[in-house]
Amino acid sequence: MSLLNTINENMVGGNFVPMKTTSPLHLKAVKNSDPQVIPEESSFADLVRKGLAAANSDQIESADIFVKMISDPDSVEVHDVSIAMAKANMSLQMTKSIVDGAVQAYKDIISMR
Repeated sequence: MSLLNTINENMVGGNFVPMKTTSPLHLKAVKNSDPQVIPEESSFADLVRKGLAAANSDQIESADIFVKMISDPDSVEVHDVSIAMAKANMSLQMTKSIVDGAVQAYKDIISMR
């Protein structure tokens, strides 16, 4: 079965292609991954809080799936472990960048005269 047989042109809109999992061992699909959906308004603090919670969730998921791979190797696909670890690493790097930017903005505001 090729990729072209699993996707028809009605499923594709712009750059968005829905993902299907073919194995129950694959990671769960992201809910509400439609790029057309605009998130509701919230404050900057809420956005930062949600971002930190999501980064923490990615770290926990990565650690859990890694432990599962060590304890029961047949229950987890290796590429799912590497995807989870890459996702956790990327969310951590983005969090560090946001924190560094916030600290730099604070320093710039403090040094203004």
